[in-house]
Amino acid sequence: MKTISKLDNYKWCGHSGVVGKYQVDWQDRDDVLKWFGQTEENAKKSYRSYIKKGIELGKRPDLTGGGLIRSMGGWSAVKSMRKNGEKTEGDDRILGSGSFVSEMICQADEKIKYQLPSADLGERIEKRIQECCKKENITVTMLRSGSRISPLPKIRKIIALILVNRYGLSLAETARYLGISTSGIAQILRRR
Repeated sequence: MKTISKLDNYKWCGHSGVVGKYQVDWQDRDDVLKWFGQTEENAKKSYRSYIKKGIELGKRPDLTGGGLIRSMGGWSAVKSMRKNGEKTEGDDRILGSGSFVSEMICQADEKIKYQLPSADLGERIEKRIQECCKKENITVTMLRSGSRISPLPKIRKIIALILVNRYGLSLAETARYLGISTSGIAQILRRR
């Protein structure tokens, strides 16, 4: 990211969670902020200043890359381990020890099981939508009407979050299931 404001709004990293733009369930926001100040306001200000200075430094070779090579201390350490017959799992996308990398891959595999299209995914989604509508005493036709009459926006938000986060649907697919535009889904997700 070229600017701190772009980084603030980039939801695919922990920074946006620390500054409070998005909820990042896997990150302990308070633990990060406590290193930067006593009050939340001061901590966020100090944290953003620290990050801004890092952005100004630009790309640094000592902080570039990841995975096995960087975690082990460079190519020489990896070659030495291989000569000794030692093996450890590595993945360029994950910085950490072999056991940490293995754990992350297992967790990702477990989560992706629910995100890959399967023969009955459409049926499960339709069933979930019907259950939500029945619980709120509305019809699926009403939900997909595009109307903003209460409680339809609230129900769409609940279902949109489920479809995107749990089932891994794209915004366009979610929009088709809910009878609204893709930009409407994007707005729902931004307002979390």
